[in-house]
Amino acid sequence: MPQTPAARYRLLTTPKLPEAAAQLQASFRRRELVIVAGDCQCRYSGRASSSLGPGERVVIVKGDGSVQVHRPARYEPVNWQPPGCILSVSLDGALRIRAYRPKQNETLDLIFESVMFMVSFKPVDRAEFNLYVSEEQMRDALVSDPSILEAGLRLLEFERKVEPGFIDFYGKDVDGRLVVVELKRNLAGKDAVLQLKRYVDAVSASTGVHVRGVVAAPGLRSGAQEALAALGLEFRKLTPRRCAEVLERRKTRRISEYLP
Repeated sequence: MPQTPAARYRLLTTPKLPEAAAQLQASFRRRELVIVAGDCQCRYSGRASSSLGPGERVVIVKGDGSVQVHRPARYEPVNWQPPGCILSVSLDGALRIRAYRPKQNETLDLIFESVMFMVSFKPVDRAEFNLYVSEEQMRDALVSDPSILEAGLRLLEFERKVEPGFIDFYGKDVDGRLVVVELKRNLAGKDAVLQLKRYVDAVSASTGVHVRGVVAAPGLRSGAQEALAALGLEFRKLTPRRCAEVLERRKTRRISEYLP
């Protein structure tokens, strides 16, 4: 019989430190998600060292061995350890959670003088993550880093006007050949292939040279592959997630330009 929601988690409110330590040890053995709130100090040693004095904080320990320490404001943790930590618990007047990374020889100690509450359970989460990036944002990512589509590809122009419409990406490949890219956020169908063919023909007519045509999309709809082959065009897989990663890196670089 499936457990009721209340039976799936263990909640302690204002526990004594030995009681909290016992539940932490059991939860770490079971690789559960643990959330602890209380008066906490942080001490890190490894590639550098840091310390954070007492304060009321929330600590999240996940079943993959990752740890995050959150203060009352801002979304990012003030201290953290990535997945793969060895977790241990001890009592020496205070409650100590230690997250140790052997390969990097890094240690994060979280020292609780008191615990307000603690909850531990194994979340069930099988949902697929869908990242919503617009076609325009995918184009921006491709313009920013053409190598996500093909090594050696470089931009000449984007949103190039030709008689049938606007070309998403107009560039040259590593061999100097002209390349026209038709970009689609969702699965590309035969209509996208035919649109690309019109762009390729227009550019070829105006330049007098052979032009490569590429459909860039997460995948192809039924019949699109056959249409590509019949018209001598190509397909390259490009997903919204990959484009979002490029945009995130670009945002980080731009922010870092203002940092000392």
